[in-house]
Amino acid sequence: MTSLDRVVGLDRNLALIRSTLNLVKKIAQTYGATVNDVLLAITAGGLHGVLRSRNEPVEDMVLPVYVPVTLRQGKSDQGRGNLIGQMVVPLPIGASEPGRRLRQIAAETAKRKARSRPSLGTLLWSGTARWALLKVLDRQPVNVISADLAGPQVPLYLAGARLLEAFPILPLIAKSSLAVGALSYAGQFTIMAVADRDICPDLDVFAAGAQDELQALANAFRI
Repeated sequence: MTSLDRVVGLDRNLALIRSTLNLVKKIAQTYGATVNDVLLAITAGGLHGVLRSRNEPVEDMVLPVYVPVTLRQGKSDQGRGNLIGQMVVPLPIGASEPGRRLRQIAAETAKRKARSRPSLGTLLWSGTARWALLKVLDRQPVNVISADLAGPQVPLYLAGARLLEAFPILPLIAKSSLAVGALSYAGQFTIMAVADRDICPDLDVFAAGAQDELQALANAFRI
């Protein structure tokens, strides 16, 4: 349990992290990971920074994070709306070397993606299933949410004006007090961190730690 483990309120803090999709893909290829794995590693680096700044023990710490996963199978299963499940991935917050952390995350996500899981839409349609889900969230709270969204790789325009940047905003629920979303658009890889303002008044520390993790991964192999 950490200081993030509190019921969220109404106010929010926001923090932005900018990168490029090309850089993130090169990092992923170097470490045998995916773009989503890189986002999780960046998130782990930010969590390491903010918890250490709060004088909380981070050595050997592992924190679970919610990650959406598509249940669609191949191109023939596309075009019929979203069909997603949710998996919990343990983030090695205490790992001191960014490359090692990313490899651990990649191995864990590959293993967990292979498991079958129900659709979130199916669960939310049923009142009984919603009640059971809320009970599980209360007993086993996960304080961090993450999502990597693939956007269009060509510039978009509205009334002749080009859309320069786009950032995803993820919702917070129950005791999930921090959400980290990434969106790839026109070669950019932009990250928006959303947090409960009372629980994370120091979200800038998280953002700095996440940026440092990204830079360390890029520098390790002189990408």
